[in-house]
Amino acid sequence: MRSSSRPLSAATLPLVLALSLGVASACGGESPAPITTEPPAPAPAPSPSATTEPPPPEEDAAPPPPPAPALPCLEDLTKRGLPFAKATARGLVDAVTVPAPINGIIFTTDAASDKPTTQPMACEFVRTLWAFADVLKAKGVRKVGTLGSYCYRCCCAWSETNFCRGPSDPEPNCGTNGYSNHSFGRAVDVRYLTMDDGRVFDINKDADFKATSGGTCTGARASQVGTSKLLYDLVCEVAEKKIFSTILTPNYNSDHRNHWHMDTGQSGTPKGTTVRSLEPLGVDVGEHPDACGE
Repeated sequence: MRSSSRPLSAATLPLVLALSLGVASACGGESPAPITTEPPAPAPAPSPSATTEPPPPEEDAAPPPPPAPALPCLEDLTKRGLPFAKATARGLVDAVTVPAPINGIIFTTDAASDKPTTQPMACEFVRTLWAFADVLKAKGVRKVGTLGSYCYRCCCAWSETNFCRGPSDPEPNCGTNGYSNHSFGRAVDVRYLTMDDGRVFDINKDADFKATSGGTCTGARASQVGTSKLLYDLVCEVAEKKIFSTILTPNYNSDHRNHWHMDTGQSGTPKGTTVRSLEPLGVDVGEHPDACGE
């Protein structure tokens, strides 16, 4: 049989050689280096000491504010171990009642009993009575019978038109006299003193506190004897210690014949020893108009 192939021409030989070389390269010869993509490096492991900080708390996640601290005066009464109850009374700031002796002294409006007064007082005035009690105990006093501490009214003397006002009573018209310091729970009227040995002294009795027109803590004091000397020494020592800012005794005027009026003023801070007086120790001298509006 005759072959059907024809001899390659010189023109087609180079093309055949080129194709042959290409097939050899693709199927059996040395291949070009493949193109590879490097995988991403793994993230480094966290060190054992590394910690994750928590995110900051949001505004509404903040802890509630601490409770407001107690008023300094009330906190002080608590530190002293003095039982008290907060109260509300017209004219009073930080009103309290104290159902117990104050620094060992009973202050009562019922001289026949040992029941402490239930009248409200300014907290600061309770601390004043605490200091007063130190002098009383040193003189042998165990109980003070008072004519009262709190009475919302005008200065001066009590009357049918100048009475203790309750919460629903109209405001008094005090004019230039101003308000009594009893209105602020910062005053006490002392009438009776009961001693450790059971004796009871009445400031309204001349035998116990002899009224005189002389200077209470000067000439009059020097002339006293017996019980009267004891009580003059007591009230003048209280004046020397500046425990109160105002002390009015039976020597002041007829409205104070039966008691000692003692107050710290509306501010509660004694300003000095010279109080309603013409003498250095600040206790009344002779007959004076009532101390009002100051």
